[in-house]
Amino acid sequence: MTLQQTEEAIRNTGHKDIVIVVMGNNPSVSSTPKMPVSEALADRLEGLNVSLTGIHPIAVNYQKYPVLKMPFMGTPDIPFDKLPMEMYRAHNWHCLDGSPRSPYASIYTSMGCPYDCYYCNIHTLYPSRKVQLRPVGSIIKEVDKLVLKYDVCNIKIWDELFALDGKRVVSICSELRHYDLNMWAYARIDTVTKGMLKAMRQGGIRWLAYGFESVTDKKFTSRTEDVIQMTKDAGISIIGNFMFGTPGTTLDDDKRSVEFAKTHLFEFVNLYDAKPYPGSKWYEDTKPVGREFNQYKGISTFRRDAFNDYFTNPEYLAMLDKKWGLQAVMQIREMLEKQL
Repeated sequence: MTLQQTEEAIRNTGHKDIVIVVMGNNPSVSSTPKMPVSEALADRLEGLNVSLTGIHPIAVNYQKYPVLKMPFMGTPDIPFDKLPMEMYRAHNWHCLDGSPRSPYASIYTSMGCPYDCYYCNIHTLYPSRKVQLRPVGSIIKEVDKLVLKYDVCNIKIWDELFALDGKRVVSICSELRHYDLNMWAYARIDTVTKGMLKAMRQGGIRWLAYGFESVTDKKFTSRTEDVIQMTKDAGISIIGNFMFGTPGTTLDDDKRSVEFAKTHLFEFVNLYDAKPYPGSKWYEDTKPVGREFNQYKGISTFRRDAFNDYFTNPEYLAMLDKKWGLQAVMQIREMLEKQL
């Protein structure tokens, strides 16, 4: 809708208290064009009690309108009937086995993270490090609707960290064993156990995203190799997440991170240029110039070269061919045709 149409729709509800949520995966995602559009909408709503919330206005200490700094309250049912469910599709790697990428959906089972990573700004959204847990029954009810009504099997678990509490993971995944799901979730190499991995695979979690970040990260311990092997033995594919340029690292460290990924032949990797996002301790220590987030745009030459190096590696492509056939290799080659 246009700004005028949105304003009219809001006023027609008769509500006087309006909250505009400015949300993205990180501040750079939500800065353009969400923040300017949200501010323009707020300007039009004269006479109403307008507040903003979300990671962008919280992280930059926005002043023009009140900003609500509160956790997500409650977990109401998502009105999937208002969404074009047939148009959503999974990430390319999520279906490297050749299965259809649509339909697709994402769910939350918890919100928040108890950890305090120097480069992370997720805590701008939450007043404490207490993880908010969604009732298991509510989770199963939502998955049941997605499967039976919308024929969804590809599901992303959006939690900042799903693999945290072993008993809870087992409880959720035990209820999901009755469906034929293709799910993925975030995990840490220092929190997973064999029991969790077994339960997750039985519950339909076929991918885990591990935040390896850098070979210099304190999570890199003697247990790292064991967890990688445990995950593979459980039949779960790995997305290895790595960041280049984290505080204290050198170019040689970043090269070692790439070699670490290539040595282990993870089924997929995400490679990022680390930046001090507002709301992180890193940002507070450095205070980079600029509030428009243009310093976070662009991709480094190192990152671009590392990306191509990993996905053109003959050993990696041979692993995909052996695991999922030539169609998986062709998917990756098609991806590489789109230059970043």
